[in-house]
Amino acid sequence: MSEPLVSIVLPLYNGRLFVEETLRSVAEQNFQEAELVVVDDGSTDDGPAFVQEFCRADASPVLNSLRLIREENAGVAAARNRGIKESAGKYIALLDQDDLWEKDRLSAMVASLSAEGTRWGYSAFYRFYADGRKVLKADGSPDRKETLVKIVEGRLFIPPSAALVEKALLEEIKGFVPEFAPSDDWDLFLKLAEKEKGSYVPEPLVRFRSHKTSTGKRQRDRIFMAQREVLKLHEEILKSLVPLSSLRYREGSIHLHLAQVACEKGLRKEAGEHFKISLKARPFRVKTWSKYIKFLLGMKI
Repeated sequence: MSEPLVSIVLPLYNGRLFVEETLRSVAEQNFQEAELVVVDDGSTDDGPAFVQEFCRADASPVLNSLRLIREENAGVAAARNRGIKESAGKYIALLDQDDLWEKDRLSAMVASLSAEGTRWGYSAFYRFYADGRKVLKADGSPDRKETLVKIVEGRLFIPPSAALVEKALLEEIKGFVPEFAPSDDWDLFLKLAEKEKGSYVPEPLVRFRSHKTSTGKRQRDRIFMAQREVLKLHEEILKSLVPLSSLRYREGSIHLHLAQVACEKGLRKEAGEHFKISLKARPFRVKTWSKYIKFLLGMKI
C-alpha cells in the first residue's frame, strides 16, 4: 500500500472484551486510505494475539495494514505517543479500544479539515451504555473561542476517538503528557484549541462507550487532581484567550469535586480546604454552598 493519508492509532491494554467490535467499525469505514497502528501497552490477556488474527483474516485493507507494536505497560498516553511516532499518515485518527466509529467517520472528518483548511477537528458523538441507552453529545462549535471556553469550563468533552489531527501538529504541541493522566486528553485539546482553530462536524460520527471499568469510573479522584495541575499549567496563556470567569468556573468545579472525594475518604481538613478554594473561585454558586453547609454540619453530601 502507498503511504496512507490517515494513521489510526489504537492503544490496547487488556481490551479483548470490546476490541472486536471496535475493529469491525474500522473495517466498515467507507474510507480505506488508512493504516492501523495498534500499540499493545503490556496486555496480560489474549487481546494482542486476537487483534493479529482478526486483522489477518479480514478483507479490509485497513485491517490488513496492521502494525502491532508491543511495549511494557506505561499507560494510554505513552501508548498513544508511541503510535503517533510510528505512524506514516498525514493525519492521526485516535481510537480507543472500546469505542466505535460510524461508517463515514474518517471520510467526513478528512473532508471537513480539507474544506476548512484546518489542521485538527472533532465531531459530535453518542455516549452509549450496556443497557442500550444512547445519549447525543453535540456540544461543539465551529468558533475557536467558543470551543476553547467550553473546553476550559468543562462543558465540552472531546473523546480522542472523535478527533482527527495532523501528525505534524501533534508533534508541535508535544503530544500527550503521561504525567497528566488520566486527564492528559483534556490537556491535549486545550493545547490544540489554544494553538489554532479546529473544525467541528455536528453529526455524531462516534459511539463512546461508558462502562463500569472505564477510566472515568475507576479514577475519579485522580482525574480532578490532574485537572488541577493542567489548569495551573495553562492558566497564563488562557488568560489572554478566554474570560477570567471561565478559568474561575473550572477552578471552582475541580475543587468542589476534590472536596467531595476528600469527604468520602474521611479527610475533613483536606475537604474543608477544597471547599474554601471552590467558594473563592465561585462565591455565588448555590450548589457549593449547599454542600459546604452540609459538610460543616457533619451531614452526608
